[in-house]
Amino acid sequence: MTNNQPFTPYIIGIGPGDAAYIYPLAQQLIEQAEVLIGGRRNLAELARPGHETLVIDRGLAQVAEYIRANWQSRRLVVLASGDTSLFSVRAYLQKKLPEVPFGVLPGISSLQYLLARRGLNLNELKIITMHGANNANLLNTVTRERATAIFTGGENSPQAIAARLAQLDFAELTLTVGENLSYPDERIVSGSPEQIAAQSFAPLSLMLAENAQPEARPWPYLPAGLPDELFERLTDASGKIVPMTKSEVRAIITSKLRLRENSRLLEIGSGTGSVTVEAALAAYAGHVWTLELNPQAQTACRRNLAKFGLDNVTLIEGAAPEALPDAPPEGYDSLFIGGSGGNLASIVAQVCSQPQPLRVVISAITLESVAEAMAALQAAGCQDLEVVQAAVARSRQAGSKHLMMGLNPITIIAANKA
Repeated sequence: MTNNQPFTPYIIGIGPGDAAYIYPLAQQLIEQAEVLIGGRRNLAELARPGHETLVIDRGLAQVAEYIRANWQSRRLVVLASGDTSLFSVRAYLQKKLPEVPFGVLPGISSLQYLLARRGLNLNELKIITMHGANNANLLNTVTRERATAIFTGGENSPQAIAARLAQLDFAELTLTVGENLSYPDERIVSGSPEQIAAQSFAPLSLMLAENAQPEARPWPYLPAGLPDELFERLTDASGKIVPMTKSEVRAIITSKLRLRENSRLLEIGSGTGSVTVEAALAAYAGHVWTLELNPQAQTACRRNLAKFGLDNVTLIEGAAPEALPDAPPEGYDSLFIGGSGGNLASIVAQVCSQPQPLRVVISAITLESVAEAMAALQAAGCQDLEVVQAAVARSRQAGSKHLMMGLNPITIIAANKA
């Protein structure tokens, strides 16, 4: 550079690992750099005499500060593993340093490499990362997709992930693990979840999960009033069957909740878990937090969650409002109250105190509960109050004829908290 013009710092994707997969333009810019920034292993392979190096270790804040202070006076190159558009350091640096005009050169990703070896296409794939994260909705994703790529790391090793996938007794899965891809000690292994779970793999691994029949999951349709017979029922200590919201009423509740695929729902009173399951299937990329005090109901809910292969649900043992969990940083976007234990007003007040907008739905059987719910929503500043009463009748065979048998009417109250 001349005339005191600042240098252009580059973020360069360096491929799956072996330096042979770095293309010539990227290699040229790396050689011309004064400072190389990257992982320890990548720097060991690519740094040359005369290069100053900065290791990307645990935190990126220090790296960002170094770039901010030096990008105009020194030739900086950030070495990004794989493709710069796939779970890359690029996204963090560009967001943290909007004033820095990074040049970006993508590389061949380890995912592209493994797909080529496996004969799969990128456009057929769902991609998730479990690198240092436990909440990637693994089971829910794998059961609905024909092929899922899983980036592993930390406690979420390939064998640990495979052990979780082995819980799915209704899914016919083939797992592939690519270990040390492109290096001389590369290993690519395919097998069932049980076979992969019994092995050990290096930290530098990538997984593919192929699902031969996603339609074989317990309910492969859009969730709206799942049949009651799909759910396991239990009897509590008093001899009563654990409550369950019936199919037709559940369909109305789900529609009133207005769930999206990434919704964050707080449910009070899971009972058997029928609304919980339906909500988790609808919000398959989101999360459901549900509270339940009855031990038998907790057991029934867990069994039904396992039956449907749902891992985007957190079941909390306790009563509201005492056991209410801390809200996620972005807050809840939906609240459903199916049983309040007499604490309806305090629950509504506490949850509605969050600053984020909230959709609230309450189901009630008694007239007193309806009045209490309406008063609680109005006191919490909720708007657009809507009250619907559902009176459902089901047919029952009586000899050669059919009779209609009515179920208890249920009132559903919905409102918006701005």
